[in-house]
Amino acid sequence: MIIGLLGKANVGKSTFFNSATDLSVQVANFPFTTIDPNIGIAFVRVDCVCKEMGVLDNPINSRCINGARFIPVKLIDIAGLVPCAHSGKGLGNKFLDDSRH
Repeated sequence: MIIGLLGKANVGKSTFFNSATDLSVQVANFPFTTIDPNIGIAFVRVDCVCKEMGVLDNPINSRCINGARFIPVKLIDIAGLVPCAHSGKGLGNKFLDDSRH
């Protein structure tokens, strides 16, 4: 699963990205600190089937730790959206292309 972090400029997307992925990308209190997309892996925690149904499991694409399953999710932190990006404002077409990916 891939999730893109999209939103207005300077609202905390990179701060959330750092917290969710345990990475350390640049964060600053001004718009367009992020120019190129940042990519990382976060984990979604859910109750594991072994805990719920009392069975032994062997997850392939996730990990079970004490009845909690950790499912990897790819996060992409994209530069901020500005009004009229489609007409070239802000990062314009680069932002739209990064969002499309």
